[in-house]
Amino acid sequence: MPERHSDDGSGDVVVLGGYGAVGRVVTRTLADLHPGRVVVAGRDERAAATFAARVPGVRARRVDVGLPDELSAVLDGAAAVVMCVERANAEVAVACLERGVHVVDVAATPGVIAAIEALDAIAEDGGAVAALSVGLAPGLTNVLARLCATDLPGATSIDIALLLGLGGDHGKDSVRWTVDGLVTTDTSGAGRARVDLPGFGVRSAYPFPFSDQHTLAAHLGIPVTTRLCFDSAVLTGAAFALRTAGVLRLLRGSTGRRMLTSALHRVRLGSDDVVVHVTATRGAETLSWAARGRDTSQVTGLITALTAHHVITAGPAPGVVHLEDLIDPLDLVAQLRGHGIEITAGGVRPDPARRHP
Repeated sequence: MPERHSDDGSGDVVVLGGYGAVGRVVTRTLADLHPGRVVVAGRDERAAATFAARVPGVRARRVDVGLPDELSAVLDGAAAVVMCVERANAEVAVACLERGVHVVDVAATPGVIAAIEALDAIAEDGGAVAALSVGLAPGLTNVLARLCATDLPGATSIDIALLLGLGGDHGKDSVRWTVDGLVTTDTSGAGRARVDLPGFGVRSAYPFPFSDQHTLAAHLGIPVTTRLCFDSAVLTGAAFALRTAGVLRLLRGSTGRRMLTSALHRVRLGSDDVVVHVTATRGAETLSWAARGRDTSQVTGLITALTAHHVITAGPAPGVVHLEDLIDPLDLVAQLRGHGIEITAGGVRPDPARRHP
């Protein structure tokens, strides 16, 4: 087995897309954790420079990931790359891993995640880590699902519900991905579920094609279903009624998707709350974990940055790994609580041998 990558505290921490909604949070958090090492990079040199000037110790650099020479240049002397955009993700990962540079990718699209998962041998040969499922969903959902499965041995299914407040800054990639899910016909057969969500009460949540359910089902060996709702029950019902009726399928073309993405990105309705609720079931028994925070981009960026910090400093074994297998779930829970995210366990009383911070 290759040696674990050791950090000497000198390599750059490059945040690609570091001036976007999620990237700004990642950049600020990592700048506090790794002073003087963070480089905010992307195609928009002016945006990168403008944002970098607001964060002490952060440098800016133009990088078009579609241009191999520019990508290669920024990787020289880099310790890790945090990918905050979905563009040429697998190609960026290959370039990083072959050089022994860690990569932390916030991608949520199943195809992108699968392409990077296939790079495990390259990661091991390069002695580097490729960390996936490092945001909200996938990410925090994976971690809470792992806790549920651990605390309720023999669980036969896991149900995940995610509530998104429509008033937060979700970022263009997040909105685009949500639109892609809404205009895609649901073929899961799972149906609507009524879920008691912290701060919102019982809400209807609907099946949604989050990548976490596929990854977790494979890793845990039990069925996993992820559902979505918005903070507005009326808008949730309307959106999924239109999807069920097939109306949203009319927007599947690129023009329709762009128009809907642009409209939703500009809309600020409701709160900026985000809630994750995960339940494991074993016969008549259930056990739940739930988390509540503010602003989807803030929560996503925080988890991504904490993951990158762990990869850089903890010396994990090389390879491609998802968040729930990279960091001890309870350690991450403690860190997130320290940043103001409310996380609770409920349902069936957990095994007292488990440590709950």
